[in-house]
This record gives sequence, C-alpha cells and structure tokens, in this order.
Amino acid sequence: MNRESRQLSLMERWELDINTYKKGVIIKTSKPQCEKCKYFIKGNALYCDVYKNEKKPKYVMFCHKECSSFISSDIMEVNIVDDISDKIYGGIFGFCVGDMLGVPLEFSTRQERKDDEVKELRAYGTYHQPFGTWSDDTSLTLCLIDAINRGFTVENLANNFILFYEKGIFTPNGEVFDIGITTKNAIEKMIKGINPTNCGGDGEKENGNGSLMRILPVAFLKKKYGISNIIKMVEDISSLTHLHKRAKFACIFYVEFASQLIENKNKNDAYDNVVKFVRINCAEKYFEEFKHFDNILNKKVLYMNENQIKSTGYVVDTLEAVLWLFMNFNSYKQMVLAAVNLGGDTDTIAAIVGGLAGIYYGFSAIPNQWIQIICRKKEIKEMISDFERIIMS
Repeated sequence: MNRESRQLSLMERWELDINTYKKGVIIKTSKPQCEKCKYFIKGNALYCDVYKNEKKPKYVMFCHKECSSFISSDIMEVNIVDDISDKIYGGIFGFCVGDMLGVPLEFSTRQERKDDEVKELRAYGTYHQPFGTWSDDTSLTLCLIDAINRGFTVENLANNFILFYEKGIFTPNGEVFDIGITTKNAIEKMIKGINPTNCGGDGEKENGNGSLMRILPVAFLKKKYGISNIIKMVEDISSLTHLHKRAKFACIFYVEFASQLIENKNKNDAYDNVVKFVRINCAEKYFEEFKHFDNILNKKVLYMNENQIKSTGYVVDTLEAVLWLFMNFNSYKQMVLAAVNLGGDTDTIAAIVGGLAGIYYGFSAIPNQWIQIICRKKEIKEMISDFERIIMS
C-alpha cells in the first residue's frame, strides 16, 4: 500500500489537526457552546430551537457557565461491555472531565468559590480557554497511555512529553497553555538528551503534584505486571519530572488506591488495604517520608474539616484533598464540584479525584452532557480503546 492510500495513524491525524489549527488566526474572544449544540440555528446568535420566543440567557451569551439545555450535535457513543471496561472508561474520562471543570477556576480562592459556587461547567476564566478544554494534567496522562499502547519504555514516554511541549501534540487545541515549572524544566533536560529518569526535580521544594496528576493509567496494569514491577514503573514514571521520594511515594499510594477500587473494594476497605500495602512494601525505601503523610497513613484526613484541607499544588496537600473528597462525598458529580469549589489547584485536584470516582461509580455516573463537550473526545476514546486491549491481552 502506498503512503497516499494508507490510513493515517492516530498520531498523524493528531499532528495534522494541530498544524491546521496553528495556521489559523487566533482571536481572543469568548464563544458560547451554541455552535456545537444540536439546537443551534446557523446565523442566529440570539435564538435557538430551545429559546425560540426569548433571547438566550446572559449566562449563555457571555459564557459564564454551561447552557442547561446544551446537547452536543456530535454525540460520542461508548460501548461498555463489562465491569473492567466500565472502570477504564470511567477512570480516564472521569479524570479528564474533572480537569476540564477545574481549568477555568484554577488559582481562584476558596472564598471566591464560596461567594460564587460552581454548579455547572464553565469556560474561559483563568486561561481564557473555550468549553471542553482540559489542561496539561490530561495531556500528560494521554502521553502515558499512548506510551503504554505502543509498548511502554521511559524513552517512549519522554519522547511524548517532548512532542507535547514542543509541538502541542496531546493538547486539546494545539497549544500548551499551562505547564508546571518542575515539569517544564525536566522536559527541557530530556530535549538535551539527559537520561529521562534523571531529569526530574529532586529538591525538597520540587514536590509538586505534577507526577501524581498523570499516574492513574498504571493502576490498570497491576494485575498484568505484578506488585514489584508496578512499583518500579511508578517510580520511573514519576522520576521523569519528579524524582524526590515524597512525590514518588504519593504516586505509589494513589496507584494502589485506584487498584483496590478496580478490584471492587469498597471505599473503607480500599483505604485500609492501601495503608497496609505501603507499610509492607514501601517502608524500607520510604520510611523517612512517612511522617509527611501522617494524616493519610493514620487516617486523620477522614476526620478533618474543609478548613483543614489545603487545595494547593504540594503533592501531600493534593493527596490529602483527594482522599478527603473521595471518602466524604457520595457521587462523581458531588466529588468533582466539591474539588473545584475548594479553589486553588482546581484542575488537578478535580482530575485526580475524578479518576477515582470514575472508577468507583463507573462511566455512566459522569454527566453525559460534560462528556460530550470534551475537546477531542473521540481521539481520547480511541486511545482508551487501544489501552483496554493492552490491559486485557
């Protein structure tokens, strides 16, 4: 088959779309969801098939929040065939939706959120990104999924990080609009040819949540690879950007927690099992870090009130917030909205707890209206489908 007639790969299609996007003129305007809605009437910005007799509400026209009547004109169907499929699609899309919900509100204060509680999907805001936009949290998670799909090596993953950083591949709209300093510095080291697992920041002040936010897919590989191999894999993946033991231990804890949920454990049993797991399997290497995770390892976080929860980018604060949210709220929607309304690092905390909630409650628990607005949702679905085949092989 010649090159002209063969089917383009997912990566080639992704890059082609990005190049097309970059050739266009980018104008900083705010557009409502309307053009992607089945009720949209072309050439009529003020009315639609829902608002026939009255103008669209101001919150729709000025993109303050999602239109309550929005139904995507481009519906994506996901065929859930069994329990593991439900958890895979629930976990990855649950992560992405949480990220998407948090993007417009990142760095807002908790008081701002109390004064203006988030109850619906919003857009623009912090980074002036349109509805459906996810951040580097999802981008780097997709980098990992793609690397696993193609036969995981740290070199493959590092190359994906470089493609993301330099070319905007694995981004929602062809450009990187947000990236952590530690991650940025690490990728620039990779570009220079430094061994990927030596690129991560290893200083006390470089314990952000940048590796925790992209580690979820590894949880689905535990049954396939076994405990010791998974721990090593988590350590290597974290080390690409976050080399310090504290960041790596947080990733191990989170991956094992997700693994327990994949194994159908209830919340309390999953938590108890993870604490036992890390005390047995991580004490020799990570004992000195245990004191930093005292609220988690001794389950104090379960009894903390909201004022004691710090929704910052520090990896320990992030993990505490995620566990507090997951253990104290009782639905996917409640958890991710509560995460966003903590303020601070809204996209990452909502994404990480959204991943756990999506696994626990399943794909159908994620509001379909939110799923259908996700940028590049069908490409993400295709990557997840390939990922599912890898897991089940």
